[in-house]
Formats: sequence, structure tokens, C-alpha cells
Amino acid sequence: MISSKTHSSADFGLIIMTAVAKFILIAFLALIAGSSAEVVQLTVQNFEHLTQATTGATTGDWLIKFYAPWCGHCRKMEPTYERVSELLHGEVNVARVDVPANRELGTRFDVKGFPTIKFLSKGKVYDYAGRRTAEDMVEFAKGGYQIQQPKEIMPALGMFGEILIVFKHAYTQAADDLKKGKFFTIDVFLSFMPIVFLLFVALIFMIPAPTYPPANERKLAPAPRTNTRSADAAPATSESDIPSKKED
Repeated sequence: MISSKTHSSADFGLIIMTAVAKFILIAFLALIAGSSAEVVQLTVQNFEHLTQATTGATTGDWLIKFYAPWCGHCRKMEPTYERVSELLHGEVNVARVDVPANRELGTRFDVKGFPTIKFLSKGKVYDYAGRRTAEDMVEFAKGGYQIQQPKEIMPALGMFGEILIVFKHAYTQAADDLKKGKFFTIDVFLSFMPIVFLLFVALIFMIPAPTYPPANERKLAPAPRTNTRSADAAPATSESDIPSKKED
């Protein structure tokens, strides 16, 4: 009798221990799942909706990596950036942008190389220029960005806005090229192309259009004289060709 009670108590204790172990395991897995936040993939279509970049309103701060799929440095940095996402989970949103697939965002944020990391906070953008380590990027996102002079985030670009940005960058680079005595670069050509086009249009409008007299005052040109003689007609004879008559 005592033996059966001992076995039942042992079984009950084993059940309790198993249940506690399962609970701890589930809690641990949930903690890991919660801490390993995924990096958000941003595109032209969802960028404004998710980041609220222009207004800087409701979705918090964003650390964004601009990359290209063919970039070796970008691929090498990916595990580190995943670690950054885990360390900043719940504090800063961590995202990435495929620039070749979303060129408008690359132009809008003046991305000139890969990878480029920028921090967006309250309608301002900060450029990250530190080491590509998880600790340095986390420190930057948690307050290190404040030592920089921020720039205003540009509103979303349309087709004409993107063209305007390209010409703006070309003009800035052309000014540097001209200072260095480089007069035949692509940027110089792009900068002066609109001016040449406007001059060409103005020249077209300055050329006077030809004027014609009214139709009722126009004189018809006389019809050209045509030789009505048949090609088969015998040639005319001159007096010298007529034989003179002998006098009787």
C-alpha cells in the first residue's frame, strides 16, 4: 500500500517537473523569437506608409541600409546588420532598401555607394560614417547620430522630381569640374544642355516667318514658250540654199 502511494507521488512529481520544463522551454523560445526581429524590406510602394519619413510622425526612428544585391560588401555585412536588428528591437526600426530595384529612393536619399546607412528621425536624415560593426551602428542609432548636422528629408519624388535632382547633382559636380579646368565632362554637358535647348527654342521663335502676298494679288507666271515644230519637220531653207535661175 505504501509502495503504491510512493509510486503515485513520484509520478505526480515527474508530471509537474515535465510541465515546468516545457513551460520554461516555451518561454525561452518565445524570448528568442521576440528578440530576433526581422529586418524590414522597404520599397517605393511601402516606404512612406511604413516610415512616415516626411512627417516624422508615428512609426518611430529608422536605421536603413541602402544596398545592391551584387555588392560583395553588402552581402558580407548582412549577418552584422541582422545582429543590429536584434539589439535595437523595440527601440529603433531596422530596414533595408534594394536601390537598383528602387532607384527613386536611391536618388531621393543621395545614395552614391553601397552599402550606405542612414538614420531617419523626426523628419531629419543622418548619415552613418562609422565602422561596420554591430556595436558602433547600435551606438549611432541610440544617440550617436545627434552629434551630426542633420538634413531635411526630401518629399517623395515623382518622375520630374527625380530628373530635377539629377540635374542638381550634375550642376554641383559641373561647378567643381569647371574650377579644375575640366570643360568636357558629362556633368558639364548635362548642366549646359537645358541652356542650349532654351537658346535653340528662342532662336527658332526669333527667325521671321516667310510672308506671302494675298492669293488675289498673286500674278501667274507666264507659261514658258514651247517649240511646236514637229521633230520630223524638214528644216527651213535659207535664200542662199535656193539655186538662182539662169537668165535666158
